[in-house]
Amino acid sequence: MKNTSTSVHEAIALRRLSLVQQIIELIQQHWPLSAALEQVASAHPLPGDADAPPQFVAQRTLEDWYYAFKKGGFEGLKPKRRSDRGKPRRLSAAQQQWILERVRSFPGVPVKLLYRQWKQADATLPALSAIYRWLEQNDLDAQGRRYLLRQNIPGPTKAFEAPGVNDLWIVDFSPGPFLALHPKAVATHLCVIIDDHSRLIPYASYARAADTQALLGCLKEALRRRGLPRKLYADNGGPFVNNHLKIVCANLGIRLIHSKPGKPWSRGKVERVFRTLQQDFEAGLRLPGQGVGSLEELNGKLARWLQEVYHPRHHDGIGESPQDRFARALPLLRPLDPQLDLDQLCYTRIDRVVRKDGTVRIDNDLYEVNLALRGLKIQLELDPWVMNPILVRYKGQDFGAARKVDRHLNSQIQGGRSSHE
Repeated sequence: MKNTSTSVHEAIALRRLSLVQQIIELIQQHWPLSAALEQVASAHPLPGDADAPPQFVAQRTLEDWYYAFKKGGFEGLKPKRRSDRGKPRRLSAAQQQWILERVRSFPGVPVKLLYRQWKQADATLPALSAIYRWLEQNDLDAQGRRYLLRQNIPGPTKAFEAPGVNDLWIVDFSPGPFLALHPKAVATHLCVIIDDHSRLIPYASYARAADTQALLGCLKEALRRRGLPRKLYADNGGPFVNNHLKIVCANLGIRLIHSKPGKPWSRGKVERVFRTLQQDFEAGLRLPGQGVGSLEELNGKLARWLQEVYHPRHHDGIGESPQDRFARALPLLRPLDPQLDLDQLCYTRIDRVVRKDGTVRIDNDLYEVNLALRGLKIQLELDPWVMNPILVRYKGQDFGAARKVDRHLNSQIQGGRSSHE
């Protein structure tokens, strides 16, 4: 599939998740929730006019998102259907002035409490979100103590090591050996995932391209073998910064972290692993009788080398072997839910409006769906590289799978009328 789109609700939830995860990170460092909210709120101005004063997400809004995520996970961060449909959403000039006066008079009273009283006196007030936006525009959501902790969220030092197994996985690509396949040599690309604490490699594999498909294939196998990490650290390359990967990580409860340009504080470990692989495993492939004739054979030899050489070998950086250090933490690992369909969780999701003939278009192909969905906006779930099955959902309800249009068969059934634009 050439192009996929993220739904508007998922894109909004991803933006909210990035802030919530920073709050959780500070709480894990023993920050009080109130201080964590102030820090994240003050450190992330909203996009806007460069000449205008910076605007920030209100602390109370961040707190709502934080509790919504704790209760409902990634789904809890998606916008809900507005409860005020059909009601006014803008403040009149008189209401604007009155609200500013009341808030200035009672700055220590929560806006939600004030709003309940205002609503009883004036039923025409719009939703609370409109009140918050108006207060933000007039700097009445900012608390003086917000700036006491205004600094960058502290990051790890050069000597950083994750405190436990599966706290942090590092992922990256490196050019692999060429395969002498008929009629020409084919380049390979190695995707490696490393557990930062134990230096164990949950999974590694060669592919023909360093893309999101290869990354997700490697990640799924690592999850099945070694459980769930808390964080996944990557650079800013194309396979790592797309919404598809962000949503997969969000649904699994994994925090996706990207290195800051010019400050890749954990790249040294993965670079050392690549160097070890090149000087040991890949160099061995050049010995007589050790060459490989296919991608499958190459990955099979890599798996054996990891199992028999790399994992049991003493690692100078940790003073023991990766497999011994990882094994001690087995009771503490977060296993995958056995009922979870990991392949389906990694599907991409796209929205389409069903045409009058009961079809939807994906790239240049037409697919048939349930005729009861004609004219409705549906969601399709699919592996964009396999395109089979394509699951159809409407408002959370399952409507089976979409079927590729057989134009020749339809022309016979419909008396020569084919399904086309």
